[in-house]
Amino acid sequence: MTAKEKLLLRVPDWTDEQAEIALRAVEPDAVGEPEMAPLPAGWGETLTGEPMPNVVAAVHRSRDGH
Repeated sequence: MTAKEKLLLRVPDWTDEQAEIALRAVEPDAVGEPEMAPLPAGWGETLTGEPMPNVVAAVHRSRDGH
């Protein structure tokens, strides 16, 4: 059995997180912007009234830059 065949047998059982890790390993730009969990009431806006930015994506971009 080839490495590709072994990999294809395992992929269906992976979680989304495992698939993202593997995808980043082979194609770093293929994974989209991370999703941010829903915010508690009153946290959806900044002090100036603008929508809260995706803080999770900002952290990921920061970490990718190192």
